[in-house]
Amino acid sequence: MKNNKCILHGECIVFRSSLPANALPTKVEGSYKIVADSEVTGNHHVVDVPAGVTFYEADGVTFMQNEVPTHIRCIVAERHNSIELEPGTWEFGTQKEYDYITGELVNVRD
Repeated sequence: MKNNKCILHGECIVFRSSLPANALPTKVEGSYKIVADSEVTGNHHVVDVPAGVTFYEADGVTFMQNEVPTHIRCIVAERHNSIELEPGTWEFGTQKEYDYITGELVNVRD
């Protein structure tokens, strides 16, 4: 996905970024990392972690540097398409929506 400024994957938002100076590497157990919890359905958004992919945290934000292409996908494959993330530095967040009842921005929930 060349030249995309951001990628929307369900409630997860992914965009090209740079690694902050205070970012610390995070350990990943298993073959993928959850980058957006699915609070309702359990269908988490995950990124595959082959060799050449490293995750970092800074101020509660998750970053990834990947030397090889990897994918963001859902645990339940039918829910969202898998999207390739080209080599680079990526930042992960949660989409927001406006709640007209409370008048506040809230995280999109899946």
